[in-house]
Amino acid sequence: MEFTSIPFAVFLFGVFIIHWVVARWGAWAQNMVLLAASAVFYGLADLRFLGLLVASAAITFAVGQAQGSTLGDRGKAVLYWIGIAASLGMLCYFKYLGFFYEGVVRLLHGTGSGPTEGMLHFALPLGISFFTFSMLGYMIAVRNGQMEPCRDPLHFLTYVLYFPKIMAGPIEPAQRFLPRLTAGRTFDTALATDGLRRILWGLVAKVVIADNASGFVDIIFRDAATASGSTLLVGALLYFAQIYCDFSGYSNIAIGTSQLFGLPLMTNFATPWFATSTSGFWRRWHISLTTWMMDHVFTPLSFLLREKGKWGTLIAISTTFMAVGIWHGAAWTFVVFGLLQSIFFIPLALKGPVGRASEEAERGWWPGVPHVSRMLGVFLLMALSFILLRAEDLPQAITYYRGLCSLSLFSLPSVFPTTVVLLLAGFVLAEWLQRHRAHALEMEQSRLPVAARWGIYALLFYLVVLLSSSGNYQFIYFQY
Repeated sequence: MEFTSIPFAVFLFGVFIIHWVVARWGAWAQNMVLLAASAVFYGLADLRFLGLLVASAAITFAVGQAQGSTLGDRGKAVLYWIGIAASLGMLCYFKYLGFFYEGVVRLLHGTGSGPTEGMLHFALPLGISFFTFSMLGYMIAVRNGQMEPCRDPLHFLTYVLYFPKIMAGPIEPAQRFLPRLTAGRTFDTALATDGLRRILWGLVAKVVIADNASGFVDIIFRDAATASGSTLLVGALLYFAQIYCDFSGYSNIAIGTSQLFGLPLMTNFATPWFATSTSGFWRRWHISLTTWMMDHVFTPLSFLLREKGKWGTLIAISTTFMAVGIWHGAAWTFVVFGLLQSIFFIPLALKGPVGRASEEAERGWWPGVPHVSRMLGVFLLMALSFILLRAEDLPQAITYYRGLCSLSLFSLPSVFPTTVVLLLAGFVLAEWLQRHRAHALEMEQSRLPVAARWGIYALLFYLVVLLSSSGNYQFIYFQY
């Protein structure tokens, strides 16, 4: 069930009612409702791998239990590394084995030749990168003493399967989420109301902007070899808008849905288009993934390589962003994407510790010219690099970049979706005016009259209904 579909709305309404009806019996009953609903939700999406997911969660739970037992240090370490290997092994098997096997075949037989019928292709469990990182984070947190192991297997399984975040995050840290599951929850009107607003804004981003931009993006990328440079630039900017509105829209719907059950999730996007540096962009974009990578890849590597000074920092940054790129998928485009992002960070690393980088605070309604120029520079840099996430392979990406470098860049584009651009302009304006809030429709403290607020909600809902695309586009990050 897509978050944007009517069946999901019916499903959510039913789970919401049952969850709060059983609240009188405490957290255990509420969690059983969420666990059953999550199993149904994932099973309807991909029943083949539901058993695999449960088995992986069981192994992770057992590893956590062992860390809190009287077992000796050596036994705990062995079981810990077995758990890490099992989770990473499952991820690598389904997501990367075919990629590496194909690389070996090409190396042995030469590019463009060899037994292509021998390539390995696996069905990819939905959300595998997200739930694997959640379980890895749990084992690491328990091992490092950052949290006590969860004692209730059903509560832990609820954390892993929880349907608002299972498909595409956020990658919610176990040490934040599990304590909320074990405590009884009472209905919070303010939290639920804000959740509905957040869902509405997510639908606007996904249905009104991303889905309607998608068709134009498909056309431009499909004709990359013959399109003018100006058209390709439009395609790159549109795709950057599409992927941001698609993923931030999903995140807002997921977070808002979870708020309806009294379980806030971490913010996953914080207006990244207004960043004035590449480090600022990544602190605002896919925050749960960036935080996970910083905590579990960059920080440990920086500590191990601390004696190498800035060279150690550069190695840690490159490794971290290569991991970010490969996390997105098994293709050379993702590898190059990660490498490119690490290159963007080199000047920052040479200037000083990356973690201390700060951005100039935006004051007033409108930023100054220097601030705007930095925002536009970062926006354009990232939009061009994100072409690698959309290109089917490196040859298409190279063709796309070559086209951008042609003199036809200064011609009129053959594709320019005026309606989408105008809607996008309104979306960006709303995010700018509400940039210091969790989302654009967070208006409890607003000076707007109640009637004006309800008018805005009604208009946005009307746009969602009116501009719903018949293409029923799946969320982009479901493939990761």
